[in-house]
Amino acid sequence: MKKIIYCDTCKEETEHVLIREDKNLYQCEVCNSVVEYVPEKEIEIRAVISKGGESEVGKLKAKEGELLEKGEEVVIEVEDGFRVGEITSLELENGKRSEVARAEKVKTIWLRDVGEVFVKFSLHKGPVTTPYIINSPGETEFMVGEVLNIEKGRYKITRMKLLDGRLLKKPGQRAKAKEIKRIYAIYLG
Repeated sequence: MKKIIYCDTCKEETEHVLIREDKNLYQCEVCNSVVEYVPEKEIEIRAVISKGGESEVGKLKAKEGELLEKGEEVVIEVEDGFRVGEITSLELENGKRSEVARAEKVKTIWLRDVGEVFVKFSLHKGPVTTPYIINSPGETEFMVGEVLNIEKGRYKITRMKLLDGRLLKKPGQRAKAKEIKRIYAIYLG
């Protein structure tokens, strides 16, 4: 059996051949040095990812001993493919919630979909404020002072409220869609 393993002698990943299974010993096919290699155990964790009011159940594959943390972005597998999510909570085997835990201690990971997010707007046209929502890739950047074409009108972003509570209002300040709670914009015509 062959595996690609990092070789300390060659200082790169090379093909190694299994020479003694009971001791997990592999020999480098380039320099013939021998290394003990115990593959990391991979586990599957139930993952619930939410977008808007909808939730979808999937699974996260993680290495045993891997540290998972609230705010970390991970890729989970769902029925129709993969989703990128930000960890919002970790439910442990004992039912308690935690912000940091080792993968093998986690029963369910709760996530917020950041691959595509709903961005909420408050559009001001004179004395009238209209709510508006767009679906945007999470990595899309918005900037204070930027002019957007929305519903046959042009609107200038005046401020952005972020999920962490900050308020951006200086022209040129930027935020990614996945970080934004609400964008405030005024009608230009």
